[in-house]
Amino acid sequence: MERLDILEKLVIPVVTGIGGYFVGRPKQKAEVEATNVENAGKVIDKWAAYAERLEKTIEQFGIVIEDLNDALQLANNERLACEKTLAKLKTKYHDLMQLYNELLLELQELKGRQHKKWIG
Repeated sequence: MERLDILEKLVIPVVTGIGGYFVGRPKQKAEVEATNVENAGKVIDKWAAYAERLEKTIEQFGIVIEDLNDALQLANNERLACEKTLAKLKTKYHDLMQLYNELLLELQELKGRQHKKWIG
């Protein structure tokens, strides 16, 4: 009977444990792989959402850049118009200063003649 007791208490649990290990191991691996696939899917979904948000942000920045380029073009056009106006005004100023100097010389000549008439 001793052998039967040893067999019952020692060998059967060991054999059952080994059998359970070999039977349960593939199931455990499958569960781990399923969990890994599920987690990878969640990560991919998060990155896809992040990429979509970034894409929308990039589109918005593109619109802002287009608006800024339009504003820059308008500012450059206004600058060119101002440069033309400034060039015209400088020419007019130069002409007026030349006329002023001519009139000033003429006035000085007239004053000199009047002064000579009174003296002489």
